[in-house]
Amino acid sequence: PGGNIYSLKDGGTYQNMSGTSMAAPQITGMAALVAQYIRENDLAEQTGLTTRQLAQSLLMSTAEPMVEDYGKDGDGYYPVLRQGAGLANVANAVTSGTYILMDEGANAGKVKVELGDDPARTGKYSFGFTIHNLEDEAAYFDLSADFFTQSLMSSDGVYFEDTWTDPVASNVKWTVE
Repeated sequence: PGGNIYSLKDGGTYQNMSGTSMAAPQITGMAALVAQYIRENDLAEQTGLTTRQLAQSLLMSTAEPMVEDYGKDGDGYYPVLRQGAGLANVANAVTSGTYILMDEGANAGKVKVELGDDPARTGKYSFGFTIHNLEDEAAYFDLSADFFTQSLMSSDGVYFEDTWTDPVASNVKWTVE
């Protein structure tokens, strides 16, 4: 939400507008619905998290990444700057049965990983996360990973404006405990 929202403009007229000012009301409403779900099910007490932390984890970790054929090499992710964690979905958030939090370090307690800089140019990064189960039955997952960065140039040759997301070649090793 937040793109091409038909909204009131100065002077009492309407126009299509985009941006965080357009997204904030919808995301706020979604967060309120997820917070209500958390309170009604005593999930903050069960998890030891604040309602805000748990609502953020549920909304971000169940968001659906937005993909579009933008004429480069087929399908690609929308820019992170344009979509954040993806398209939030309240139904996904309140029916997921699990939530994710990053382990140790600068990412601890967050939903996303920021790998940061690699001054030694080793090309090796590691991070840990825990998938927490909210239900009384076993949960199973098929793990996969996509690594990407913002393009340095958009498909039309303009630097740092409206850039797309470029995949980063990676070898992923999972250690499951």
